[in-house]
Amino acid sequence: METANGRVFATPTLVVTAGCWSGQLDWIPPDSRPPVRPVKGEIVTLRGPAEAPVCERIVAGDRVYMVPRADGRLIVGATVEEKGFDTTVTAGGVHELLREAYRLIPEIAELELIETTAGLRPGTPDNAPLIGMGATDGLLIATGHFRNGVLQAPLTADCVAALLAGDDPPIDLEPFSPQRFAGRPAEPAVEVA
Repeated sequence: METANGRVFATPTLVVTAGCWSGQLDWIPPDSRPPVRPVKGEIVTLRGPAEAPVCERIVAGDRVYMVPRADGRLIVGATVEEKGFDTTVTAGGVHELLREAYRLIPEIAELELIETTAGLRPGTPDNAPLIGMGATDGLLIATGHFRNGVLQAPLTADCVAALLAGDDPPIDLEPFSPQRFAGRPAEPAVEVA
């Protein structure tokens, strides 16, 4: 494989799994970069007594989900914002998450607020994953899972392993082919001042 700057890598297949940065990799030829953009998501972590949790199972609403942990933590997520590579935690994002979580489980108001974070998800133009061979020979792409990366990672790994071994993947990858966006350049990242 030859990169845009002329470097040559001697491998039959290179797997790109750089998440929201996959479309920004300058060593991939521009016409082969996947159209992936960062999508910001803020998350709040609360904590209560492990022996008396406010919930014991994953709770999902229209605008929020909550994931309990055995140690008493409760993960509340997540916003969806088109803000480029900005990972600033905002008062508005935290307010939205807490408001929506409170609507589902009012008891969260008594929990300790222990952490706020923001991460970046890889989104594609249709927000479906990219899994398969890219526009450059030997370039295998596995990214763009948007909000479901953690859930889809095991199946994606099985598909990538099968493709690398020359076997049929466990699912039909046609709907997730990177070629569905052939000729469409990677979206430029939004710069936040």
